Amino acid sequence: MKQKITNIQASPELPSHQQLFLNGSPFVVVHASLIEKFGLRIGLEIEAETIEKLISADEVMRAKNYALRLLREEKDNATADESEEPRPAAKPKIYTKNEMEQRLEREGFSTKTIGTAIEELIRSGHIRDRKYAENWIARRQKSNPRGKMLLKRELVDKGIDKETAEQVVAKVEIEDETKVALQIAQKRVNQYKRLPIHVAKRRLYGFLTRRGFGSETVRHVLEQIF
Repeated sequence: MKQKITNIQASPELPSHQQLFLNGSPFVVVHASLIEKFGLRIGLEIEAETIEKLISADEVMRAKNYALRLLREEKDNATADESEEPRPAAKPKIYTKNEMEQRLEREGFSTKTIGTAIEELIRSGHIRDRKYAENWIARRQKSNPRGKMLLKRELVDKGIDKETAEQVVAKVEIEDETKVALQIAQKRVNQYKRLPIHVAKRRLYGFLTRRGFGSETVRHVLEQIF
């Protein structure tokens, strides 16, 4: 059943939105750009299907705008206090696909809306799981180093898909991983000074493998330590 657009008014609460009137009654408030996108005008008769698409498009836009505010949040907070000394510009926060889905769910957006919004954010480059993973590994290796296996598992636990996690972790150089494992082992081995060598080796082997280092890397490190 078609309904006639009898009026389109600017929304006083939302300057960027307009209120649509159908058959003389206020119906829905949507972003002004959607009025133009759908070719809506006073006097036009529209089908129920068009109305549903309009409402869906508006919800997706709301979800995307909310997501973009989150992505700018860190930068905005860093520059909010103009009384402070000038600081280097902060980089916008990077969210994973999984993190953003959770935030949008908490805001009450539907599963379908979230899926569409996330796809558009990925296409536009605003959600970059690979970049997030690369940054996370760089920070991790500086503050609390891990082996490749544990790094991959932690990335997957954070919602990074397995393939992306594997590709990013694979970029960690073997020489770098061995160097990190050796540094950790040199600090840890001091706790085993009073133990027989075979016991100390076994304990250090177990410690390093639990930190995500491969058996070959661990054996190479043990050869240098003992």
